[in-house]
Amino acid sequence: MQPKTGNKPIEITIEDIANSLGVIIDCRSSEEYELSHMDNAINIPLQHLSIRQDSFPCRKEDTFFVYCKTGNRSNTFILYLRSIGYSNCQSIAGGFESWRETKTC
Repeated sequence: MQPKTGNKPIEITIEDIANSLGVIIDCRSSEEYELSHMDNAINIPLQHLSIRQDSFPCRKEDTFFVYCKTGNRSNTFILYLRSIGYSNCQSIAGGFESWRETKTC
């Protein structure tokens, strides 16, 4: 069973977001983002999250998805955001690696 905080599971699969509307946030480093990223993803590195909280691009009630390379940093990112009131955010299971695999199939 997937862990939950609020009313949504922490993780969602890359297949499940294909038809979802919502912002996609890349929480990898700026260097990783520059090498390659999901289309239209916004880069907010995990280490800058508390610094950018005032200018965060989503409201607390918005739906958005976060990914990193494999899912570890994005889970941390989501847990932090949920702890300060963002309830409709989810980590993309498998992260960028999972997305890259689906793009080559």
